[in-house]
Amino acid sequence: MTKYNWGIIGLGRIATTFAKFFPRADQNLYGAAARDEARAQSFARQHDIPQAYGSYAELYADPRIDVVYIATPHPFHYQQIKDALNAGKHVLAEKSITLSSAQLDELIDLARAKHLILMEAQTIYHMPIYPAILDFATAHDLGKLKTIQVSFGSYAPNNPNDRLLNPNLGGGALLDIGVYALSFARRFTDEPLELVATQMTETSTGVDGQSSFLLKTADGVQVTVALNLQAKMPKQGTVAYERGFFTLDQYPRADNAIFATPELKTQLLSAGDTTAALATEVRDFAAAVTSGNNPTLPWTKNVMDIMTAARAEWGFKFPGEK
Repeated sequence: MTKYNWGIIGLGRIATTFAKFFPRADQNLYGAAARDEARAQSFARQHDIPQAYGSYAELYADPRIDVVYIATPHPFHYQQIKDALNAGKHVLAEKSITLSSAQLDELIDLARAKHLILMEAQTIYHMPIYPAILDFATAHDLGKLKTIQVSFGSYAPNNPNDRLLNPNLGGGALLDIGVYALSFARRFTDEPLELVATQMTETSTGVDGQSSFLLKTADGVQVTVALNLQAKMPKQGTVAYERGFFTLDQYPRADNAIFATPELKTQLLSAGDTTAALATEVRDFAAAVTSGNNPTLPWTKNVMDIMTAARAEWGFKFPGEK
């Protein structure tokens, strides 16, 4: 595997976890950048990273950096991805990758023009349990995929300034947890998801506190998604074929699934390791850079198109959107 030099921008909780599980035997975690050089230096010392930068621009300008990992809140992703791509860097950006399809489409075009890889850091697209389920369904002749049901709910205190509820920070269930649920469904379908209907309940800040979606594919798969920031719900997905169904708990980083026959005889499937989720993601990204092919990009674009279409149905725009 080709080793690339990685740089991190956005040195918060997600970046800390990323650095902790980064597969250093396979890739090189070379730099960390913050708007405060002292913070960058502290982060670099803590995680044994050779180079610290006092601005994102310094990291982009360093010719030794091959890949930029963006771990800032999603309202800032568009400009940061654009700057990194224009500097000739491959980009792995946290989810949601952008606020809208318009932003994402522009960045996809830019990445293609510069022959760079742009990928969303969506662990669902990289966990080994997902191809294992698809292989099992084929090997056991389960028939056609028919129905997917997905839920994800967390309780967020009613604080208008909290990131989860603040529209200036891309708040709401949709972009924060909906991206997981929709990505789960898209991981199993051969055809793109199409939005049939959606509804939402506003919080005091106008973002969706809870929302639901009815989707379909051209080949007849039906999907239902339920999201909630106002009540705890399981992170659970059910994937039903003609001759059996799978249930996954904690699906953003699942390594187990329960298969049930029509007679409800069950079997445990295991693949991968949930603690290795980020390392698997990094290796897959490096493989994409080496090959020049990003198989996850169509899934990311489809999910963003669904979320953008849903907000249009709701009549909701983030501040600054046209």
